[in-house]
Amino acid sequence: MNFNKLLGIMCLLLASLVFVPGCGLQPGRTIVTQGFEAEPVMETAPQTGEYMLFTTASPNATATVQLKEGDALGFKKSADGRWIAIAGSYNYDLPKGTAQAYWKLQDNKK
Repeated sequence: MNFNKLLGIMCLLLASLVFVPGCGLQPGRTIVTQGFEAEPVMETAPQTGEYMLFTTASPNATATVQLKEGDALGFKKSADGRWIAIAGSYNYDLPKGTAQAYWKLQDNKK
């Protein structure tokens, strides 16, 4: 393999690490992760606090909600196949084509 080809491959790999957001890049502790080829994941909030919804499409939170310990937290599919993020009594329709989404518990301890 020539040097220029190897350098090009290395640059692509580095760029993919920098420009593709994932659940490790946002603050907080990941509580529920949903891959959209997987079965729906529904759990409960492990503690009272602020939970933020993220998708791999954006480094910014899609939604933020205050939950109490034991509130519903996860994902379900609608009758027409759309994914819906659930947090307590709140429902958030996720954009078509979303590859992965996750709920994170924000750690407000300083």
